[in-house]
Amino acid sequence: MFGRMIVTSVLVGLFVAGGAGAQQAAQLGNTAFEEGNFAEAVVHYRQALDEAPVFGVYVNLGHSYAKLERWTEAAESYEAAIELDAGAVTADIWQFLGQARYQAQQREAALEAFLAEASSGGEKEAGVWIARCLIELERWLRAKAALWEYLGRFPKDREALELLAYVLGQMDDRAGAIAVYRELVAEAPGETTYRVALANALAIGGENTQAIDVLEVAWRLDRRATREVNRLLADLYLAEGMPHEAALCYGRAIRETEEPNADDYFRLGTAYFKSGEFVSAKEALAVMREAEPNDFRADLYLGRIAIAQRDPTGAERHYRAALGKRPVATEVLLALGQLQMKEKQYEAAAGYFARVLELGDRRALVYTNHVLALLRTSGRELEVEAALKAAIARHPGDAQIQQLLDRYVSQARVSR
Repeated sequence: MFGRMIVTSVLVGLFVAGGAGAQQAAQLGNTAFEEGNFAEAVVHYRQALDEAPVFGVYVNLGHSYAKLERWTEAAESYEAAIELDAGAVTADIWQFLGQARYQAQQREAALEAFLAEASSGGEKEAGVWIARCLIELERWLRAKAALWEYLGRFPKDREALELLAYVLGQMDDRAGAIAVYRELVAEAPGETTYRVALANALAIGGENTQAIDVLEVAWRLDRRATREVNRLLADLYLAEGMPHEAALCYGRAIRETEEPNADDYFRLGTAYFKSGEFVSAKEALAVMREAEPNDFRADLYLGRIAIAQRDPTGAERHYRAALGKRPVATEVLLALGQLQMKEKQYEAAAGYFARVLELGDRRALVYTNHVLALLRTSGRELEVEAALKAAIARHPGDAQIQQLLDRYVSQARVSR
């Protein structure tokens, strides 16, 4: 989950006991390592170890495997060095072992190594790694305690603060996470990622207005982040019922993007649609349709615009175009059904609503429309009864469905 730069491997100076062959092989390994030929270095170090096991050679072999990202073999080499001469082990060796185990996805073993590093005088270097292991193991309380302890000694460590904010978020301590992100913003006011993280935390907590304020500052301070920040801003403005402001944000995001995609124009078009700016919405959706001709969503919204402009013929044309691109799009089938209801084409409407239900959209709204369409189509009493039973079984407490049932019962009595 959390990547972090591995500490630079430094070759250990060697005094190799044994014959000249072991000495020469170890030196050849060092030369190969320094030249970046790590696979060759492995061969030479192994030759040296075959003649005489030496602490430094094992360490350098571990470094070579680490450079090759052969993490398990790197860890085994470091462990061999530790077993050979525990008195020569420094905090750095424990850290090399911990990092190798961490990269090999062996979090428990990595945690043990980093704890050993901390006990050997490497508290600052090991502290964040310990927290990372605990986070990967989802031991949130221990991770929180470890980070608080670490920050008590190193209060300005931004990486530790980032991890603490993440842990608090996982523990549903939104107020705590927000406080830490505010601290990070204060420590690094030019770091846009912290402002974005703070805004996200505020939005999750339902504090959209504060989140908007944070992001408005963010994009003005860092124009490089205009696209990402303005997309988030637009989403928040939509959530607050401010579609015009959302459209302005999407527009800014598009202008700052070298190659805006179809989805960018779709977002812009839907925002304009929600704000009632239909001409601008049509323009944006037309660009989207040109960029992605097979995407049904542009035609769906163009149909909705036509409905808003009282153009049922145009709406049907767009809806059918959308359906041709995606025959199983329930929102298109529902729109066609509702259009047919307005046009008093109840039998066709019933067919569309039935198809929506068949495709798995079982909302009360769909059942209600289906029953209404059937009620207004003569000679379909048995289908009405079946539809009502299905609707009541699915939504037994829905008031509109209950009203339809009462209406059907009343009509049945009159007809008798």
